[in-house]
Amino acid sequence: MYDTVLVPTDGSARSRAAARRAIDLASAYDASIRALSVIDVGDLGLWTAADVPVERVRASLRDAAEMAVEEVASLAADAGVPCETTVRVGVPYREILDVADEGDADLVVMATHGRTGLEHAVLGSTTERVVRLADVPVLTVRE
Repeated sequence: MYDTVLVPTDGSARSRAAARRAIDLASAYDASIRALSVIDVGDLGLWTAADVPVERVRASLRDAAEMAVEEVASLAADAGVPCETTVRVGVPYREILDVADEGDADLVVMATHGRTGLEHAVLGSTTERVVRLADVPVLTVRE
């Protein structure tokens, strides 16, 4: 039923809960995991050289993204599930959809969290957009 399960992660506890669910499904269906972390281009634009060293901020965001996907890879390895990791820079929902298409994902498993309050009202939720626009099923997981 499933060969490849895409797991977008930001390293949060909610994302880890979604990753655990994805790993359980992948194990049951003898599938592999593709862990993805997206460095939001909007976050890169918040900083200027006058505020802080921009390259240090970029490196910090990349390090956090790498740690997030490696954590999923470690959980998958513990369960004996093959896992590939990817870090991208872009608009999160677009990158998730692109990776799902490029990697022939059969399922996307992601947390139900995201921005809240005014940011959510203005920008919308990454999870909501993926659910609405994905060509494959999307399983949303609460922590």
